[in-house]
Amino acid sequence: MEPTILSSLLLFLLRPSQDTEVVIIHDYTSGVNKIVESFSERWAATTLLTATPAPDLSQLLVALTSFHTNDLRYMVLLCSANTTRTIFDMVSHHNLESRRVRWLVVWEKPTLAVTNLMYYMREGSMIGLAARDSSGSYKIYSSFVSHGSQLRFEEIGVWNDRRRVSLRQPLFPDVLNLYRNFEGRQLVLSSLNNWPFFVIKNLENATAVAVRGIDVSVINTLSYYLNFTYRVEVPSDGQWGGVQEDGTVTGMVGEVAARRAHLAINEITITASRETVVDFSYPYFFDSTSVVSKAPAERNRSLAVFYPFSSLTWITVILVTLLMGPLGYLFSRVHHQLTQTFDSTHNERSRNVGPSFDSGRIKWGSEPGLRGVEMFCFNMFRTIIIQGNLLPASSWPLRLVFFSWYAFCLILYAVYAGTLTAYLTKPSFEKPIDSLEDLLEARERGVVATVTKGTSNEMMLKVVEHNTAFISGMVGTEIYAIINGRHLYHLSRNTFNPQPYGIVCPSGAPYTPILNLMLGRMVHAGLVSKWHMDEVNKIKQNTGQKEGTYVGQGRIGVRPLALDHLQVQYLS
Repeated sequence: MEPTILSSLLLFLLRPSQDTEVVIIHDYTSGVNKIVESFSERWAATTLLTATPAPDLSQLLVALTSFHTNDLRYMVLLCSANTTRTIFDMVSHHNLESRRVRWLVVWEKPTLAVTNLMYYMREGSMIGLAARDSSGSYKIYSSFVSHGSQLRFEEIGVWNDRRRVSLRQPLFPDVLNLYRNFEGRQLVLSSLNNWPFFVIKNLENATAVAVRGIDVSVINTLSYYLNFTYRVEVPSDGQWGGVQEDGTVTGMVGEVAARRAHLAINEITITASRETVVDFSYPYFFDSTSVVSKAPAERNRSLAVFYPFSSLTWITVILVTLLMGPLGYLFSRVHHQLTQTFDSTHNERSRNVGPSFDSGRIKWGSEPGLRGVEMFCFNMFRTIIIQGNLLPASSWPLRLVFFSWYAFCLILYAVYAGTLTAYLTKPSFEKPIDSLEDLLEARERGVVATVTKGTSNEMMLKVVEHNTAFISGMVGTEIYAIINGRHLYHLSRNTFNPQPYGIVCPSGAPYTPILNLMLGRMVHAGLVSKWHMDEVNKIKQNTGQKEGTYVGQGRIGVRPLALDHLQVQYLS
C-alpha cells in the first residue's frame, strides 16, 4: 500500500472532523506513520496501535471502552486476514459491539476479506470494507444484516486514486433510519409465561405463542410499525435471570447476553448489575411496591358517639374541662383579694375626709368568686354540654374566662355535631393501611407484615385468612385481589420503591435507539397505561365485578374520569 494513496482513501471514506477520534491498528504496514501524518491535522485525536507479532488486546480493549457513550470512534484496521479475525473474535468474546464504533477494514484481497469477515462479526458492528483488486482500485463494501439475521456485505462503489467514484449509499448508514424497517425479519424473543404481562400458549408442536398481556401488546405494536416478526423462546431455567456470583448470566437476561435471543420482554426490572452484560431500552412501565391488607371492617355504630374525635382529642377535652373550673375560681378569688385590699386602703384614707361609698358593694357571702371550686367545675361542665351557666360574672377577669370558654364550647359542639351526623349517615370503617407508617401502627394491633414466600396468590389468600399485610408489586397484587374478590382487600394509597421495566437488548445492539423512540411515543400516548387497564377490566368482566372504588366490605362510588379514558391509539 502506498501511503499517499491509502491516506487519500481514508480521507474519502471517513470524511474526518475535529469531533471524531480514530484508532489505527496495523501490523507494520509500510509507511503507516506517513499515513497518520498526512491527515492528523483533520482529526480530533489519532491513536496508533501495533498488531504484530500478536495483537495487543489489552490496548484494544482500552480503545473500545475508554470513551463516552455519545462519542463516535473510528477503528481502522490495516492488518492481515488472521490478525483481523483475531481482533473481531476478541470483540465478539467480550461483547464489545457498539453502535458508536465504526470499523473500516482495508485489505488487498477482496474475496478473502468478504468471506472471512462476514462469518466472524455479529449484528451490532458497523463495518466498512475497502478491498483492493488486481487493477489497483478499491471496491467499497458496506455491512448489512440479512433476513436471516446474518452479517453480510454489499458493494456500494469503486475508488481509485485517479478517478474517485461517489458511493451509491453511505458507508455507515444512520442507525436510527436503518432500523425503522426490519424488512420482515424474524427476531428471537426470550420470555416466560407471566400473566398479566406475557401470556404464552404452547401449541402441539411445542411452539410457544404469545397470546395476550401488557408486554405482548407492546411487542406486537413494535413488530407492526417496525415490520418484523418474532419467535418466542422460553429460557430453560425459567428465570428472569441476571449476573450470578460466579459470573454466569441466567434466565431471559442470559439468553440475550449470549445473543441467542434478539430481545427479552416480560416485566424485567432495569438494574445496574444487569446493565453490565446487556443494554436496556427506555423504561416503558413503572411498577411500585404496595401494601395489601384485609379490607377494613365497618365500625360498630353503638360506639359512634366516640368516633368524631380521636382518643387524644377526647383526653384533651376532658383535661380542659377539669381545669376550667379551678381556673375560673382562681381568677375570681385573686380579683376579690385585690378588690378588698384596694377598698381597705381607700376607706382608711377617706375616713376623716367624708362619707363612705361602699354601702352598695357585694358582701362576702354573695360574691361569686368566693363560692367553692366545686360550683365552678359544675357550671363549666354544664356549659360544655349546652346546659347554660348559673354563675353571674360581675368582674371583667371572670367575664373573660367565661367568654373564652363559651367560644370553645360553641366550636367544639359544632364540629362534634357535624362529624357525628356524617358518621351516622355514612358507614365508618376501621383505619386502613395506606402507608408504611400505618403498617407500623397496625403491627401494634397484631398485623404481621410479609413478603413473597411461595406464589403471590397464596400470599393473597393468607391476607384474608390471617391477620397479615402482604408487601408486593402493585400490578400483581391488584390483579390477584380482583380474582379472589376485590372487596376483601385494601391496597395502600401510598406506594414506594418504584421499579422501571424495560426491553432487554444485546450490548451495543443497533436497534435500541429505534425501540427507545417507539416506546417513548407509546408511553406519551398513554397506550401502555391503557393496555394495563384493559387487562384489569378483562379480569373484572370475567369475575363479574364492576369498575369502582372499593372501600371496606363493599363497593362505593364510581371511578372518576381520568386521563386514560381520553387516550387515542395513534402512532406516527
